[in-house]
Amino acid sequence: MNAPSVLTRTTDVDGHEFAPPHLWGALFGPVAGRLAEVCAPFIKAMGEDYIDRPGQAADDTPMTHENVWNQRHSGAPGAFDMQRRLEAMDLMGVTRQMIFPSYGLWGQILSTPDGGGPIAAGMRQFLGDLSVSEAIEIGYAANDEWNDWAARATALSPERLRVVGMFRPSPDAEDLIGQARTMIDMGIRGLMINTASPPAGLSPAAPELDLFWALCAERGVPVMAHVGSDLGFLNHSTWAEAPVFASQKLSFELGFEPYSLATTHLPVEHFLTVMLLGGVFERHPTLRFGAIELGAHWLGPLADNLDMWVEKVFARRTAETLSMKPSAYLARNVRVTPHNIVEPVDLFLTRYPHLADCYCYSTDYPHIEGGAHINTKMHDMLAPLGDELLEKYFVTNGEWLLP
Repeated sequence: MNAPSVLTRTTDVDGHEFAPPHLWGALFGPVAGRLAEVCAPFIKAMGEDYIDRPGQAADDTPMTHENVWNQRHSGAPGAFDMQRRLEAMDLMGVTRQMIFPSYGLWGQILSTPDGGGPIAAGMRQFLGDLSVSEAIEIGYAANDEWNDWAARATALSPERLRVVGMFRPSPDAEDLIGQARTMIDMGIRGLMINTASPPAGLSPAAPELDLFWALCAERGVPVMAHVGSDLGFLNHSTWAEAPVFASQKLSFELGFEPYSLATTHLPVEHFLTVMLLGGVFERHPTLRFGAIELGAHWLGPLADNLDMWVEKVFARRTAETLSMKPSAYLARNVRVTPHNIVEPVDLFLTRYPHLADCYCYSTDYPHIEGGAHINTKMHDMLAPLGDELLEKYFVTNGEWLLP
């Protein structure tokens, strides 16, 4: 049976590069090769065929319909060769795809040794004689190599491939704005921000950051949070360091167990609360913000919570800052990706029709969390809601992040 037409032209707001570490140097540059050496003991402890695939020589898995929907990690076709990714996207019916780092996140984790969450906590025991300053230096340089690669990969097909850029920690607003302008001028069309700590040491609503938000809005470049871009929110990882959580892990990736997944949305929910109540979206109405691979169950309750405080309690105090309800800014400016394999997206769309523009389709390709044949599974879930909502979820909502 042929796929429904909407599944032949989907907008995928969450894909990934996923190269095995022994190929990082050849793919990204010499710093990546050094990063692979530094991280090797920890990566090997995660087991083979997850990230560590020493026998893989290239991105050469046959490009077939079954492989793109069932093969995962670095063994998936087009996992790290972006020319082949375009072929995989064709087979998956994806017209445009936002691509987030796998390699790049290791650089950020390494350069955040005291606040990098569960992976950084586990990593520290493997760093040997490497000093904190050396780790940070390697992490920063790896970040730069990722951005160079992101620009090259995007240039292969700027209309279809949107590989995000990554920020180094900024000492002040001028540096943050400079980094953003440099990445945008390189051709990068999406920026990933750490929502766990104040950007450039400032509140997201601080007037010093208005030039940053204005730059992103004027250039049509979305600012995005993504799982893993929340280093340091809880200050340390002790919360998850209990034996009961260790036995629940499916993998080492980003604390992949119930506690971590149940709390992973908290940094971006807090960050957006500051932005909304601080009038950022009021002052920058075309600013695009994405919360990617952080679930969607929290969005409706957040809208209800903020609407209640603004409308029922602080209407007069917020009148000069906000001209709309907080939920209206969410609907206009923010997009989120549900965890397709578990979240009842049909219920979200039914309970929160005023947020129907927010929920976006994603594959997480080639990460395993995306699930197999997730396109048809999500279509079957949402089809009873009608063609208009199918079009929003699979196509038009995501276009806000990939203009």
